[in-house]
Amino acid sequence: MRGLQANREELSLLLSQYYPTAVCIQETLLHSNKTASFKNYSYYGIPAVENNSSLHGGVAILIKNSTPHQQLHIRPLQFGLLAIKL
Repeated sequence: MRGLQANREELSLLLSQYYPTAVCIQETLLHSNKTASFKNYSYYGIPAVENNSSLHGGVAILIKNSTPHQQLHIRPLQFGLLAIKL
């Protein structure tokens, strides 16, 4: 299965086992009215695009809460660009 929600359990396990500073995810397949949350991480994402009743794309970055960071606002967002300054 594809998508962030379909693989949530595996991702949560990896986060708790390795506790990475940052994780970049593509093909999240999250609708614009959905978001994700993971313990001890900040979530930044751009939703998937709906085409013919199916979702395509979507990106996310997870940053450990203890890591100083800020989202960089890149325009225009229609290109699906997401950046975080660590």
